[in-house]
Amino acid sequence: MKDESLKQAFDYIQKNKEPFLRDFRTLLRQPSISAQGKGIADCARIVKKNMDTAGIKTQILPEKNGNPIVYGEVKSKSSSKTLLIYGHYDVQPVEPLEEWDSGPFEAKLQGKKIVSRGAADSKNNVTSCIKATESFLKTTGDVPLNLKFLFEGEEEIGSPHLPGFIDQNKERLKADSVVCYDGDFDETGRPKISLGVKGLLYVELRCKKAREDLHSSYAPLVDNPAWRLVWALNTMKSPEGKILIKGWYDDVEPFTPAQSKLVSKIPFRGENYLKEWGLKKFLNAKTNREALKKYLMEPTCTICGIKTGYTGQGSKTVLPGSAMLKIDFRLVYNQNPKKLLAALKSHLHQHGFDDVQVKALGFLEPSRTKPSAPIAKAADRAAKIAYGRSPVVLPRNPASGPDYLFTKRLGLDSIWTGSGPPSAYSHAHAPNEYTTTDDFIAGIRYIAAIIHQYASIA
Repeated sequence: MKDESLKQAFDYIQKNKEPFLRDFRTLLRQPSISAQGKGIADCARIVKKNMDTAGIKTQILPEKNGNPIVYGEVKSKSSSKTLLIYGHYDVQPVEPLEEWDSGPFEAKLQGKKIVSRGAADSKNNVTSCIKATESFLKTTGDVPLNLKFLFEGEEEIGSPHLPGFIDQNKERLKADSVVCYDGDFDETGRPKISLGVKGLLYVELRCKKAREDLHSSYAPLVDNPAWRLVWALNTMKSPEGKILIKGWYDDVEPFTPAQSKLVSKIPFRGENYLKEWGLKKFLNAKTNREALKKYLMEPTCTICGIKTGYTGQGSKTVLPGSAMLKIDFRLVYNQNPKKLLAALKSHLHQHGFDDVQVKALGFLEPSRTKPSAPIAKAADRAAKIAYGRSPVVLPRNPASGPDYLFTKRLGLDSIWTGSGPPSAYSHAHAPNEYTTTDDFIAGIRYIAAIIHQYASIA
């Protein structure tokens, strides 16, 4: 009977491709840029409406000084097991706007491509979870297990209010395992399951000297804040990529033998990435395997943007009055972002940069789940059912997310997975982000299969 329920759900998905795609594109057309506070409340209401229509008991839960969480539940008549599904409805800013081939919220169809901000990250995955649940409820009147849904509106800005929500709602969020449905495919075209993610420390550095920009002839007389930031940066990272801040690597835990075994099985066709990016070689890595290990295992320090002086067309000889830059540090298990923020501030002080202000914009701890976890096994089986292919299993996703709240605060096994073109190809976080109609429908089948398989696994 259980196998029959999945077959019925798959049949329903196939028959309702067009209305599912319509609802998906309607959601894409609603802006929800958390970094800029655009369209968040309206987007949350659309997500709730879709969940209500699917048969999910849903409410919008406001977060004090933050963006609302859309929370839903469906109780099973046949199982006491509970799966918590996490996703996010917010998206990245769309700039540079001039590089989009169509409007970033137009949700334009280009053949099988759906081009829109959020198409790959991650309104496709949010919609897939809702439609998969609808497919069970509309065909059997039941779901294979109890389902809880937590869709937040701040993932793209580091989920600053989610820790408080988790702490205040531990009873509400009780579950057996978690699926963070916010992933994509491996670059070889296979589904990808991550058993943890990197953490994140995101900071803004500022330096101000003169009250305003000055004529550059005053350079011998006036301190240049842009140079101050450049010199500060030069003390923080070596040309080989090593972070030079004292104590930065003290808490790094190496991969376990089981995790290392997974790394050896990961297909990594580096030449495909290089071709897509228009590059000839990787940074500080001579082979694909070396590049993969660095990608998965190393902490990073990345300048995300710099703003100072004049950057317009032509020349303007000025000495900037102020300078600002943004940096993200990707962290590996078991680094702590708040501890490392203190180390960064101490480093700047010790090197004579007390004139550089540090503002923290995001904290995410790294997470991990054992390869033997039942939810990992269920997703493995589901990938084979939905796609007819074995998934690629990563011991750690090189990207970041609030997974630690589930693994550390709630003490649950959690996987990070999803559907859609690899992020290297889908232009997630960049102009012309897209998914395809086929990937979207397959993603509904995949999460339906995960729900079904986890319900039946021992």
